[in-house]
Amino acid sequence: MTTKLFKFLSLIAIGLSVAGTLFGQDVRVASAAGDKYVISAKAGGVNYTEGRVVIARREGKSGQLLKGDEVQIGDTVATGADGRAEILLNPGSYMRIDKETEFSFVSTSLDDLKLKLNSGSAIFEVIADEDFRVSVQSPHTLIELTRSGVYRIDVLADGGARVSVTKGTAFVGSEKAEVKAGRVATVSSESVAVAKFDRDQQDPLDTWSKVRAKELTKVNASLQRKVLRNSLIDSFNQSGWNMYDSFGLWIFDPFRSFWCFMPFGYGWGSPYGFGYGWDFWRIGMPQWIYYAPPPVRRWPAGTSPGGGPVAGPTTPPAGQPAGAPRRRVDNPDSPERRTTPPYRRIETSERGEGVVVPRRVDLPRAVDTGSPVSAPTGGGAVAPPIPTGVPSAPVRDSTPRADPPMRGRPRDN
Repeated sequence: MTTKLFKFLSLIAIGLSVAGTLFGQDVRVASAAGDKYVISAKAGGVNYTEGRVVIARREGKSGQLLKGDEVQIGDTVATGADGRAEILLNPGSYMRIDKETEFSFVSTSLDDLKLKLNSGSAIFEVIADEDFRVSVQSPHTLIELTRSGVYRIDVLADGGARVSVTKGTAFVGSEKAEVKAGRVATVSSESVAVAKFDRDQQDPLDTWSKVRAKELTKVNASLQRKVLRNSLIDSFNQSGWNMYDSFGLWIFDPFRSFWCFMPFGYGWGSPYGFGYGWDFWRIGMPQWIYYAPPPVRRWPAGTSPGGGPVAGPTTPPAGQPAGAPRRRVDNPDSPERRTTPPYRRIETSERGEGVVVPRRVDLPRAVDTGSPVSAPTGGGAVAPPIPTGVPSAPVRDSTPRADPPMRGRPRDN
C-alpha cells in the first residue's frame, strides 16, 4: 500500500513540476502586476504555444519556447509536427504559426517590423499603414503588409511562397505586385502569378487563427475599467508611451494570462471583424494624454518652433470643414502627417485602393455597469473629435473633469 501511495505522490510531484515550468512565467508576470495590468508596446511577446515549439537564441539559453517568453532579434523559433504559436507584433497585430514552421525577427521596431519566414505557414492579423508596416522575407521574396487585414503566407518546398489575402492588400516582390483581398499570389524566384481563391475554404490553421482573434477580443472586453485606467495613467507617467508610437497598447490580463490589444481610437475592431469592448474613449482617459507631443525623432530639424515638436493634434487642413474625414496623406514629411496621431490617420483615411480601415461599430448604451456592451459587427460610428490646440498648463490628475464625448460609455463599476 505504501509503495502504491509513493508512486502516486511521485506522479503528482512530476505533474506539478511540469505545470510550474509551463505557467511559471505567467505567474511571475501576474505577481509583478499585483492587482494592476501590465502595459507594453513591445513586439516579440509569446502569447500562446501548444505542442513542441523550440527557440535557438542568439544570446542566452535555448530550448522549449513557452507562453510568456520573448523572442528577440536573431532568435530562431521552430515548431514541431504538433506545434503552434502566437507571437505579438506591433500593438494590434499578431502572427500565428503552424506546425513545422521556422521564423526569426530581423527588426522589432514598431514602425518597421521585419521578420524572416524560412519555412512552413503563418497567418498575420495586422493593423498597419505606410508608417507602421510589417515586412516578411521568405527565401525568395519580400512581402510587405502596409494595409490592415488578414494574410496567410505559405513557404513552398522550392523556396517560393504562396500569399493569400483574406482582407487587405499585400505587396509582393521587388516589383511590389499588388495582391488584393480574395486573391492569392504564387511567387517563384523569377515571377509572381496572381489568381482568385475561395476565402471560404479553410484548413485548421485558418480556423484556429480566427478563433484566437475572437477569444482575444473577449479578453479585451473582460478588463476592469477602473483598475485598467489607473494602470494606463501610471504607465504613461513612468514609461512615457506616446500615441504617435503605435495604434494602441498591449495589455496583459493576469486573470486570463493573455495579452490583448487596447486601441487608442474609438469603436475599433480586429481585422477579422470582432469588435473591441474597451478602447481609450470608453475607458475615459484624461485629455492631457492626448496632448502629449509627437516623439522628436519624427520631426525633421527646423520644422517646428525651437526645433522641437508642437504638442497636440492639429486642426483640419485648409478648406476642409471641422469634423470631416481627413484626406489620406502619402507624404511622410507633410505637416499634417507629422501632427496627426497614427491611430487617427487610419480611422479617417479614405476607403479605397485596397485600404482596410479597422471596423467601426455602433456602440449602444451598456445595460450593466461592470463591462462594455458586446459590440455588433456592423455600423459606422464616427469617432469623437480629438482635442485641438495646445493647453497652456495641462493638469495631470487621475480624475478628468471633462472627458471627450463618447457613445455608449459604461459607468464606473
